[in-house]
Amino acid sequence: SNQAERANNALTGSKQEQMERIQQDIRNFKQEKGLDKVIILWTANTERFAEVQTGINDSAQNLLAAIKRDEEEISPSTVFAVASILEGASYINGSPQNTFVPGVL
Repeated sequence: SNQAERANNALTGSKQEQMERIQQDIRNFKQEKGLDKVIILWTANTERFAEVQTGINDSAQNLLAAIKRDEEEISPSTVFAVASILEGASYINGSPQNTFVPGVL
């Protein structure tokens, strides 16, 4: 990544840990601000195209299991999308990648 030297807010841990952190951040933000609804707008750098793979990201059940297994094919934007969906927050993808694999839809 070309931003490693200046990135100061990158999430660490497994994809499952990152997803849980994002979910908690959404809950905290919603509560602290007294909001009824949260909308997530993804505007990060473009990711490589994620390959749709049977057993990995082809269904919601497989995608959640793949996140728990820390599968490499699951992109950061997909982790954010899944966390948003699980928290009832709207998710808008503002970057040109295929975040919305079948498991997210």
